[in-house]
Amino acid sequence: MPGIQTTVLGIVRRDDEYLVQRLTDAGGDPFYRPIGGGVEFGEASGEALEREFREELDAGLAAGPTVGTIENRFTWGGERQHEWVIARRAAFEDDARYDRDRFAGEDAGGRIQYEATWHTLDALRTGPEPLYPDGLGELLAGQGGTGRGHLPRE
Repeated sequence: MPGIQTTVLGIVRRDDEYLVQRLTDAGGDPFYRPIGGGVEFGEASGEALEREFREELDAGLAAGPTVGTIENRFTWGGERQHEWVIARRAAFEDDARYDRDRFAGEDAGGRIQYEATWHTLDALRTGPEPLYPDGLGELLAGQGGTGRGHLPRE
């Protein structure tokens, strides 16, 4: 029996925009998703998120509070998948990263290259390319706040 994956996604904001990666599904159709990845056994979700940003973007990140959790059941390449997605607020450690409009990222040991860009929530929710996982747009719509990193500043 296949297992359930735990995934963490970083909700990084630049004013009213979110940083998302553009990927393609097994059928070649594009979609958007916040940057993140799998949580390894014994690893806290915040640690996993910081690791994923180091591995994929070579960027330091501070993981913030959990925004919400989504149970995501979907089909990928004809196979049923099941994951728990933890969405966490996050902020780049280097504020200069917020001045960049595009980021080149890589995942799966370099086998997957992607581009990450900033988009408003409205554009992500109404655009032709879906925002995944399902329900993330609604979850983010319930979150207030603006600013860079979207983490409380002391």
